Amino acid sequence: MTIKPPTAITYQLPSKDHLTSTEAFSKARDALVRAERDLSFVATAKPTDLEERASRIVEKIKTWEETNVHMVLNDGSGFEAAHKYLHGIDTIQKSAVLEIAKKAPKGALLHCHLEAMLRPHESLLIDARNQKNLYIETDAPLVSKGFFDHALPRFQLLAEDSEPTIGTNTFSKSYIPGSLMKYSLFLDQFPGGMQRAEDWIASKIVLHAKDAYHAEQTVDGIWSHFMRTFVVLRGLFNYETAYKNHFRRVIWSLARDGIMYVELRISMHYGNYARRDDGTADLNHKEMVQLLSDVLSEDLPKMKAKGLHFSGARFIFTAFRSCTKDEMLWCIDDCIALKQAFPDLICGFDMAGPENAGHPLSFFIPELLLFRQKCEDLSLHIPFIFHAGETLDHGGEVDSNLYDAILLGTKRIGHGYSLTKHPLLMQLCKENKIAVEICPISNEVLGLCPTIKNHPLPILLSNCVPCSINSDDPGVWEATLSHDFYQVLMGSNSMSLVGWRVLVQWSIEYSCMGMEEKERAEVAFLSQWHQFCQHIVDSYDSRF
Repeated sequence: MTIKPPTAITYQLPSKDHLTSTEAFSKARDALVRAERDLSFVATAKPTDLEERASRIVEKIKTWEETNVHMVLNDGSGFEAAHKYLHGIDTIQKSAVLEIAKKAPKGALLHCHLEAMLRPHESLLIDARNQKNLYIETDAPLVSKGFFDHALPRFQLLAEDSEPTIGTNTFSKSYIPGSLMKYSLFLDQFPGGMQRAEDWIASKIVLHAKDAYHAEQTVDGIWSHFMRTFVVLRGLFNYETAYKNHFRRVIWSLARDGIMYVELRISMHYGNYARRDDGTADLNHKEMVQLLSDVLSEDLPKMKAKGLHFSGARFIFTAFRSCTKDEMLWCIDDCIALKQAFPDLICGFDMAGPENAGHPLSFFIPELLLFRQKCEDLSLHIPFIFHAGETLDHGGEVDSNLYDAILLGTKRIGHGYSLTKHPLLMQLCKENKIAVEICPISNEVLGLCPTIKNHPLPILLSNCVPCSINSDDPGVWEATLSHDFYQVLMGSNSMSLVGWRVLVQWSIEYSCMGMEEKERAEVAFLSQWHQFCQHIVDSYDSRF
């Protein structure tokens, strides 16, 4: 069921002659408010009686928590609802609204990056602990608190016959930065033991309030910190066992969070390969995607048997925007080859990385036009699904990615944070059915908005620009998609349970699923949504 935007409403301001009494003014005000609401993105959603009842209950819970859970004391302590996420994690975890969000069916997750989907303790560190050929290096000897605080670890898988050389004990003053130490020895020798060692590595991946919110922090500064986490992640992620096991844990985690389908961005840029477990060679990209395909074949039946509603995954081939033109041409050919090998799995093409640090889309226009022509010649459908507008700039080179993405025919826009500064582009997205992949917590933690209450999502929705809610890199800020839905609801008085439902329906409509898949997904979702609304009524009506 497509949610159609409302038709234009004709409204004319009453003349001053008609506003001669308080009663007349009150009626005119009510008419003005109704006229704007009739243009709302939920105006045509037509809630059922059950949904309206559940929505009223959720609104009561939200209001109660704003007063009783999210209170701010006279000394400034406490946590305001929808304020800085990393400051409020402990408070949020106690929220009944979050519990409701966890139960909500969430349709399709359209914007997330495979390697950063889970907390390191939940996935990558488990496999690293059991990988005998894994080595670690640091950029400083771990011999003082300052070095422990600032050193960056990297991981590498080597062949079994590799041996550490002189200067490879990172806990020695004679350690040569960049030398490799066997990871099993690192865990044994780390001060405090293996748990402390894994906690230390996790601290280099997970962003905390002190990283994101300290007084001198800037957008570029937190992004620099954020990109360092991927230096650690990729070494832990890019070998056969971890690659496969991590993906398996990801899809199970998504299924338990109420997600029925995901389009994951996977890093397939030039030179990025996973190693075989014996460390002797790299897997090529076809072999890497085959590993993911095997997991889906193995685990989807198991999920169904467990009563989970997860139906599958597709992958958006993701290159680095920092690559050269020749590397981009290589990525284009590689993406086409993967699409031909896995026609039902590869669903789009994108570029990742900080928009202000890599090349703008305009740098690759000849290559991208060639890509589109090659796809047409081969009768392949590989839509562009570009990151664009993930910036505070307006009118600069980074902001201009929005123009180029739309002209190149992007199916969706990743983030689109600066889109509300462009009224024509918003209108084009609405008219041409270009959905915006909104990543609320990501945008706040990475410095684009001070709190969710400052996020441009309500502006996009008030203009009926189709949007979906996404988690981006939730493992880095220890969240799930439920937390993003929670923040969106708590951060805006214009968001409601019906608003959640429309956003989920849009996520299905603007996914890369085929038409029949979408129709099945829509039917399944509406059935789950009815049960969810009934759950709210049964569980909370007598309490609030």
